Amino acid sequence: MIENTVMLLIIVPLLFSLLFVALPKSLYKILAWALFILGAALSVNLVLDGTGVVQIGEPNFAMLENVVLILEVLVILFILAVSAKYKNWPTLGLGIISAAIFAYTFSNVPKVEGASFNIDQFSQVMILIVNIIGTAIILFATGYMDQYEEHRHLNRQKTFYFTMSFFLAAMNGLVMADTLGWLFLFWELTTLCSFVLISYNMDEEGINNGFRALALNLVGGIALSIGIILLATNNVSTLSGIGTYAGTNAAALAAVALPVALLCVGGFAKSAQMPFQSWLLGAMVAPTPVSALLHSSTMVNAGVFLVVKLVPAYAGTSLGTAIAVYGSFTFVMCSALALSQRNAKRVLAYSTIANLGLIIASAGIGTPLAVAAAIMLILFHAISKALLFLCTGEIEHTIGSRDIEDMSGLIKKAPLLTTLAALGMVSMLLPPFGVLLTKWVSMEAASSNPVVIVFLILGSALTTVYYAKWLGTILSSSMDKNAVPHKKLETYFPLSLLGLAIVVTSIFVFPIYDYFVKPQVDILLKAAPAISGLAGEFTTEIGAFTYIVIFVVLALAILIYLATKNMFTPRMSSYYMCGENNLERDRLMFRNGLCSYEKSSVSNIYLQNTFGESKLTTLGYAISIILIAIALLGGIGL
Repeated sequence: MIENTVMLLIIVPLLFSLLFVALPKSLYKILAWALFILGAALSVNLVLDGTGVVQIGEPNFAMLENVVLILEVLVILFILAVSAKYKNWPTLGLGIISAAIFAYTFSNVPKVEGASFNIDQFSQVMILIVNIIGTAIILFATGYMDQYEEHRHLNRQKTFYFTMSFFLAAMNGLVMADTLGWLFLFWELTTLCSFVLISYNMDEEGINNGFRALALNLVGGIALSIGIILLATNNVSTLSGIGTYAGTNAAALAAVALPVALLCVGGFAKSAQMPFQSWLLGAMVAPTPVSALLHSSTMVNAGVFLVVKLVPAYAGTSLGTAIAVYGSFTFVMCSALALSQRNAKRVLAYSTIANLGLIIASAGIGTPLAVAAAIMLILFHAISKALLFLCTGEIEHTIGSRDIEDMSGLIKKAPLLTTLAALGMVSMLLPPFGVLLTKWVSMEAASSNPVVIVFLILGSALTTVYYAKWLGTILSSSMDKNAVPHKKLETYFPLSLLGLAIVVTSIFVFPIYDYFVKPQVDILLKAAPAISGLAGEFTTEIGAFTYIVIFVVLALAILIYLATKNMFTPRMSSYYMCGENNLERDRLMFRNGLCSYEKSSVSNIYLQNTFGESKLTTLGYAISIILIAIALLGGIGL
């Protein structure tokens, strides 16, 4: 029964969060494996149960509504208490505003008579992402956190695993809830979990970045709550009801434009779009599993999930156009910023923000083709980015650095890890992998908007540059790298699973589209785009290329490599530096143009003077704020 599965998807992670607190650390690996198996089984079972609406009526509704009320009060009290404790006055002020809005809602907004969970194909996709990728990340953490805490003299794993599991429960509730009041609770719970996880190290840097995440997401939460209040004045209390109400007539569409714009602003903040991006960059101070969870399977996907679900209320309007321009601007700006970074986690952070911008741009375009691309990109991006974050964390444990320049020769030091990381990078920028295919579809859909298409082309080009740069570094060969043995099963099983998922989902992109995406787009827009893979071709409304041939060529290339890799002896040579070498104290030196000797160094070009944060961030803030203001003004009809 779908009702039982829905409840279990919330209850089971909550139960495991309590087990992580109650049981000793020696059992954490067993718990993580059990959570992974149960999470995967429940998510697959939800897909097999099919779609449907789960209604919560009396007497259960009254009891659960009281639970929701208590939890909302506890969230507000926690925010106020922790802000006062650390004397973070901006966050305290936002907490007071949130409390005032909650009090107004409780006193003046009409109470709903029931609640519902809406299980559609998009919710199923999100549940699969959360409960397979999310639980795989927790499993990876059991092979990661001991070493992480040992280096930092911490002992807080009970808090870590409790919050990670609780996060999954909140995210499951968020993507299934249709009642806006319940959705808002789950929304705020994810904000609270992110604060706890980003502040995990409990040092000044971690706490400051945790409060930044809390404050910026409170801004988004306030916009979301005001939008919900405005919708209630039109007797709209469900997420699915927004599109239904907007589709009744032109007056209804105009009436919901402002609250929908406010809900989208909440989504922008949750997805760390400009000017909210700093909270996600600050999240890099947390352990790598936290970064992977926030960036791929939970927090940021909540924002784009909401924006896509709201498509029926703004597709084809000026608000939709403003959202498309805003998302595409974030895409190109953060792609440029990623190009200037040599810290691998910051590259991935900017890449995440950029790709979420692409999803939002596709949703803003609002055509069936664009919305299909947005939903598919959420899935493919989640898998690839989770793999890349986890690989980066393991690389840091292997070489003691997350600096891309220190990863030179990694292929000889850690071949399997490097191969998996390379697969993640290739999947982000080359065919036949899903991310590239959906980017192509997005650009096709944007072809009628010259501003958006230019931004998407530039952003895609920049994406190719920074991933190709990193890829070349880890695959470069070096004479002084010795291979290290592979580590624990809990480390390499999640990495291998995600790598396999990249390949499998790319091969079966068309069955995925037919089963999950096409019906969802038809629900949202009453029309579905023509995308197919018949006769081995990737075919859209505009063009096609022979899709299956690329997989065949890749398979042959791998077979040829495996068959010939031991047939040739590597040719060893000494370093050569411009005609003159000087070995001084066992360091390779070369003579520069001023006839003095310097230590030789080779690195990629990062164009800090062109694309550095000091050059682009302020500009990005200004333009993105203007674009959001335009969207809000469009929402009130100005």
